[in-house]
Amino acid sequence: MSLERRREIKKPKEKEFLEDSSFRRLDFKPLQEGEDKEKEKLKEDAIIDELTEIEKDVLDIAKNILKLKRYDAEFEIESESQIQKYPIIEKLYAKCIAKLSYRKGYSKEEIFLTIRTLEEKTWIVTNERRTKLEILTNEKLEKILNFIKINPGIHARDDKIEKELNITRTPFLKHVMTLERFNLIRSKKIGKSLHYFLSDVPEDYDKFKIIFLNPLNPKILEEIFKDESVKVSKIGENLDIYSGTILYHINKLKDLNLVKSTKSQSGKKIFLVNIELLKKYNEFFKEPDFSRLLRGL
Repeated sequence: MSLERRREIKKPKEKEFLEDSSFRRLDFKPLQEGEDKEKEKLKEDAIIDELTEIEKDVLDIAKNILKLKRYDAEFEIESESQIQKYPIIEKLYAKCIAKLSYRKGYSKEEIFLTIRTLEEKTWIVTNERRTKLEILTNEKLEKILNFIKINPGIHARDDKIEKELNITRTPFLKHVMTLERFNLIRSKKIGKSLHYFLSDVPEDYDKFKIIFLNPLNPKILEEIFKDESVKVSKIGENLDIYSGTILYHINKLKDLNLVKSTKSQSGKKIFLVNIELLKKYNEFFKEPDFSRLLRGL
């Protein structure tokens, strides 16, 4: 048999071998997981960028220590001697000394002050087994934080929670309690409900945000913008709402100095809207947007 013929016979076998080769697999999941871990690490680094080197080192040790036992009570450490009152903090203190004193050269006093600083900044929190870093990188809690950012003033009975977060009221309340302990959100009781805001949202306009959660109130303002001399009964007719309900909401708007009633030069009763207050409101909250009304209908 000629050499050319032998080569023709071997070609199909070589092709079969290559097709079955493990190097030709299309499953690159491990590579993807590596990329995800790298992204997660970059995200963590960005979050703790504000911390000093010793704070990062202590926080890294705290991540494991805090999982051992929940705090029994709130703690405010003023001196090293007080650490003995709090076993979990004493354990964290001892572990930091063992791991960081020789390796990084930190003194006991530096470690103590760092633990106290992390507690003051709520990077470690009473009754929580996680650090703030773990909270901020938790997918579910991050989603709730963004939800509250988009919906400032939300309360636990709002239907949006189940629709957009796919969780019921009870787990939502559990998660917001955690976020509040870490000073990431704040709650305010207005009426009978607790309303939630990001912690950096100023409290001055909370009541305005709550009143505008009811879509009827912006509509009432719009009717007044159209005609300052409009009567309550006419607003009710235009909006197809009982006039007693309209009057109730107008009185609420008056209580917040958003609307006032006065008389025109001709002696006719008119309503006036506090335009400056609406402008300031929209500086903090974009919804409802009053810019169209303020420009004139």
